[in-house]
This record gives sequence, structure tokens and C-alpha cells, in this order.
Amino acid sequence: MAKASAATKKRASKTPAGSSRRQRDVPQRERYSSPSDMVAAAAAASGLAAVAKERNNVEAASATRRDDGWSFPPWNPHVMDKNKKHYRSYFMDFMTFFHRRQGKEVPTGGYPLTKMFTRDELLEITPRDVHDWMAIKAFGKVDYGPGDKSTGARLTTLEYMKKAVSSFMPNKRPYWQDGRGNPTKSDMVNDLLKKVQTKQVRKMGAKSKVKRQLRKTEMEKEIEIMRGRENWEDRIKFVAMAVWQFNFIARIDDTCHHELFDVKGHKTFPFALQSKVRWSKNVVDERKCPDQIILGANDPLWCLILLLGVYLETYLESHPDPKYLFTEKVHEVDGVDMAPDNLKNKWRSHLKKFVWNTSDFKDVDCGEDEDEGGVGTHSRRKFAADYAANCGQSDMAVEIRGRWKRKGNRIVFQYIGLKKSFEDASVCASLCIGGPIKYELKQGLDSLITPDWIFANVIPNIRGKFSDTTLCTVIGKAVLYACMSEEDRILVPDNLKQRVRTAYSQLNLEETQPVKKVPLHVHRMNDRLMISPILEGDEVAGVGGRGGMLGNEAIQTILLRQHQYQVETNQRFDSIGSQMWDMRNFFGRQLKQVNNNIRSFGGTIEGSFVRQRTQRMEAAASVAAPSSTNRSQDEVGAEQLPLLSNNVSSLHDLWTEYKFGLNGRKPAEQFTTRERNVSRAVAAKYCRRKIVWDCIQRIINSSGCSYTHAIKRIRDVYGWNTSTTEIMKLIKADKERFKDHG
Repeated sequence: MAKASAATKKRASKTPAGSSRRQRDVPQRERYSSPSDMVAAAAAASGLAAVAKERNNVEAASATRRDDGWSFPPWNPHVMDKNKKHYRSYFMDFMTFFHRRQGKEVPTGGYPLTKMFTRDELLEITPRDVHDWMAIKAFGKVDYGPGDKSTGARLTTLEYMKKAVSSFMPNKRPYWQDGRGNPTKSDMVNDLLKKVQTKQVRKMGAKSKVKRQLRKTEMEKEIEIMRGRENWEDRIKFVAMAVWQFNFIARIDDTCHHELFDVKGHKTFPFALQSKVRWSKNVVDERKCPDQIILGANDPLWCLILLLGVYLETYLESHPDPKYLFTEKVHEVDGVDMAPDNLKNKWRSHLKKFVWNTSDFKDVDCGEDEDEGGVGTHSRRKFAADYAANCGQSDMAVEIRGRWKRKGNRIVFQYIGLKKSFEDASVCASLCIGGPIKYELKQGLDSLITPDWIFANVIPNIRGKFSDTTLCTVIGKAVLYACMSEEDRILVPDNLKQRVRTAYSQLNLEETQPVKKVPLHVHRMNDRLMISPILEGDEVAGVGGRGGMLGNEAIQTILLRQHQYQVETNQRFDSIGSQMWDMRNFFGRQLKQVNNNIRSFGGTIEGSFVRQRTQRMEAAASVAAPSSTNRSQDEVGAEQLPLLSNNVSSLHDLWTEYKFGLNGRKPAEQFTTRERNVSRAVAAKYCRRKIVWDCIQRIINSSGCSYTHAIKRIRDVYGWNTSTTEIMKLIKADKERFKDHG
């Protein structure tokens, strides 16, 4: 006994002070080199011994942790969203499995959704419990092997189950380590998910039930079937909602919750609309919900502005005070308006019953074999995103239009603005099937078809609700086009069409369709969004030797930028000409001052200037300033003389004489009435040349081009070898011939 006690003391002396105390507190740290080793060892342990030991560690850790105010969330179905309801259902299923495994008494059908759990009960959960529960769901057993198939659940389902359990954990943020943390965030659970993913790739997993995307032919068939129905809701309302969801790459929930006054006229482009999608799932901050543009589409079946206008005009007639864009406020349950949810369920029910389950829809050739499970309301959002990407839009641009959350927390995202007008408009243009357009009254009809006439006769119900003039004007032109059109792809209720056509017939116009579509091109000038009409006809003639519309986006962008640069160059040229004129006046004043100063020292220069002055210059000076008898002759000689050149050899010199003057003379544009009519010869010469000056000025004003381009167009018409005098005669003759045409 003495030897044994001595050996014991010897071993105790070799043990560092305080080590036994640390072993009692955290025994796992000295046993394993890392948390993953600890979890793996616990998983490999036989029976419940390892699990029980791990639970003891959890209890020890929870005993030393202070209460942070956590409480188990109560069951309130009227306040909870859909995800929280599903989370609770999965969690109750897990707790039923967990407590039955512990031998506790559990109701026969499992825990109800109203069941509450304490913090201590949840801190007993370990990664092994979560792993085994998910393994049974996927493989049907806990001890699965390489040859077993995971036909019970797919990876996405297991990930959702993992998130459901994690949302109820008291310590949901930290990873599982040293017997504490979130048990769902562990290597054991993640390894199970990886194995299920591998099984799916090898066709050993559950079959996918994910709803595939729609195809363009399928959505057109859906619209065709809904338009064939008899009730207004299916024919007008649900079709407008479908195109709205497609245009905004939105969820069905976003569309149903859209409020009426979220739609407004665009502030920059008076032919477009804009709206906020406030209900989008990823929008949790007002800054992340910028206005998004709405453009018209050349194909009326996909034109959101046209469909929205027809829908609103008929909808507001029977529901003059709605809260939402697509449904009125029906009733509230515990302070929550259930109208959007009712609309969503009704729309989904109609699509399933009257469209997706019909043989006409199923017989549509998609062009591809689909392994995924059917179509749903989310299929339209997938179709819109995929269609935009196939049109050449970048992933980032589609993300912006669809309001998806940016992945990653890089600092650069804090400095880049959230509003990306060009990317949003570019994707919107791609989703305008047939190309983006604007509705515009045909030339000469603006004086008869005024905005007030449109508001009173075409969209009185919309105007009565909206004070936004831009919105009413844009929608009014689209509805007028729809009512006056004979296209089969445009559907307008008979009462609306008859009312508009009756009012239009009272104008006694020969034009059967007063509105035209103007194709648009979305491009960018430096950091500015530009939406310009597509150049047509003469404006693009000479590019590749062809006229007509150029559909290629790159060529259109180059042409429009070229046109913009040309306008800016002309403006700068005019500015330079004005500066040169100011400099010329400045130097004239300075020269006069110098002459006056030299005259005061002897007058020799004064005498030389007087002798050099000819009689003609004196006569012209006297005409220009009849009251100059009291002024010195130097002051008169220093002014520009109002004289026209005898011989002008080119149109360029003729224009220079008009704007700036030749050989230091006064510009003809600044001649007074007395100066133009000083003699019959001067008056005749001025009138002949003014015909050419006016012609050049009209070309510049109408097309925004430079005077050199205007001269080139005149030469193209009258010939490059024709003399200037002959051109004056030809223009005068044409003016007389076409005076009735303006």
C-alpha cells in the first residue's frame, strides 16, 4: 500500500497543475485535435453511449451560458408567411422523431403546430440527431451504404429541412464546435447532403419535382386559351397579369400585391412608364426598390402598356376605388388584407383547371424534352429570365431586372449604386417581344387629337383616378391604337371599342388609324441611358449601301452615337462662330481706341485713314449711321460695313457671308431693313441670296445637321457642277412650284 501511494503521488507530481480541472470542464478538447474529429468519433461510437456523452457536454455548456432573451416563437398562422408555416411543420416532425428516440411520450400523430419547446429541450439536439432524421427521409434508414438509393427526398428538400430546424435553434449562427453551436451546421450533416447530391447525379436519387420554365409557344397558347374564355377576368385581367409578371421577371406574389399607384409616368422618357416592385422577396430596403421602366412592345400580344391600358379602363369603371392594381380590397383577417392571397389562389386555380391540364396546352411542341416536373406559376419567371439571357443580356443585368440579391459581401457593392437604369431598360427592351416601341400620333393630327380629347373620350376612367398626365398620355395613345386597330392579336371589349370609335368618327378624319408605332433602341451615351427612335430611310442610307431600318443593335448604337456626336459638334461649331464674332467686335473696339489715342498725338494716322477711304465706303457708312455727322470719321471707319460681295463662287462662301461676313464686312444676317434696301441693286441681290440662306437654315433646323451637310444635300439635288447663280434660280423655281405644300 505504501508503494502504491508513492507511485500515485509520483504520477500526480508529473501532471501539470490545473489540468484535471480543465478535463472536467471541456474533456473533448484534449481527446480530439479538431471539432470534426470529435463529431466523427461520436458518429462512429456504438449505441447510444457516444450520443449520451455528447448530450452531457451540451448540458454542461448550456448550464454556464446566460439567457439572452430567446423564446420559442408561438404559432400564429395569420401573421406568419408561407415559409415560416412550412418551417414549423418540418420542425415538429423532427422533434417527434427526436423525442421518440429518447423514449419520451409523443402524441400518436406527432406534435401539433401549436406545441412549444423550452430552450433546454432544444439545446439537447446534436448533429447526430439531425443527421439520422434526414438520413431516414432520404434513404429510409440511418445506416446507409454506397449501394443504397436516396429516393425518399431530393437535395433541395433536405436543404429546406435543414433550414427549418436551424431557424428554431437558440444558437443558430455559430457552427457546431466543442459540443455547442447550431447542430445543423456540422460536417456530419453536410456530408450527408453531399452524398445525396452524388446519388442524384448518378440517377440513384429521387426524381425532380421542380417546375420547369415555360416556352414562348406555351405562353402564347396560355394567352390564347384564356382569351377564348367568356368572362372578363380570364380574357382581360389574367392575360394582363401574365404579361406583367413576364415583363418584370416577377413572382406571382409580387404581381398580386402590386398597388395601383405604384405605376406612374416615366420622369425622363415621356413615352414610357415606371413602377416599383415593393413586394419582391429580396427587397428588404427602400433603396433596393428603385423604379423600373415599362416600354411598349411591337407585338400587341406582349405589349404591357396596351394590355394594362385596356384592363385599367374597364376595371376602374366597375371598381373606382381599388387598393391594388389587380384586385380590390376585400376583407381583413387580424389586420391582414387577404385580397392578394385570394387573387393568387384563384389565378393559380384557373391556370391549372383551364390551361395546364388541357390537351391543347399539353400538345404544344416545346422543341425540347423536359425531365423536370411540369409547369407552375414560377415557370413564367424562369422563362422571362432565360429569354432575356438568350437575347444576349448578361447575368448581372437579368439579376437587376429580376431584383435578385447580390451574392457576396464585397465592399465594392457598398459603393456601386443600386439603380442601374441602362441594364434595367436593356432587359426590358429584350422582353418586349417584337422590339420596344412607343405610341405616337401621326403627323398633322396633334391639333385635333389633343391630350384632353384622349382623356375625355378614350380613358375617362383612368384619368379620373390618376392625376399623372404622362401616365395618362402614354396609356391613352396605346388604348386609342388598340380600339382603332383591326389586328386579330388585339382584344378590346366591345363597349370600349365602340365608345372610342364613335368619338373618333365625330372628328371627320380620313385616317383610319391615327396612332403609329415608332421602334426604339436602348443604348448608352457615357453614363446616360438613351432611348432613341431607330434610324430609318435616308438617315441610314449610305451605311453599307442600303437604306431602310437596320435591326442590328450594334449598328444602331453606332449610328445613334454618331448622330449625337454630330449634333454636339454642330453646337460647338456654332459656339465657336459666336466666340469668333465676339472676338472680332472686341478687336474692332480696341483698334478704334488705338486710333483715337494716336490721333491725339498729331493726327497723321487719322489723315491717312481718311485719304484711303473711298467714296463708296463713305456712302455706305452714311447709310448705316445717318446720325453719325457728330461722330469722328475714325469711329465710322472702324465699324463693319453692310456690303454684299459682288461675286460669290460657292455655297460655302454664300453661307459665310450670311453668318459671319466676308472680308471683314458685316454679316448679312444682321443687316437692318434700311441696309438691305439702300438701293434696288442691293435689295435684289439680297433677295436672291436669301432664298439659299433660308433653304440651308431649314435643313439645319429640321435635321440638326451642320451647314456643310446641308450644302451637300443641296448639291446632291441640284448637281455638283451647277453654278451658285443657277442654284439660286432653281431653288426659286421649286419654291414657286411647291408653295402649296409648304
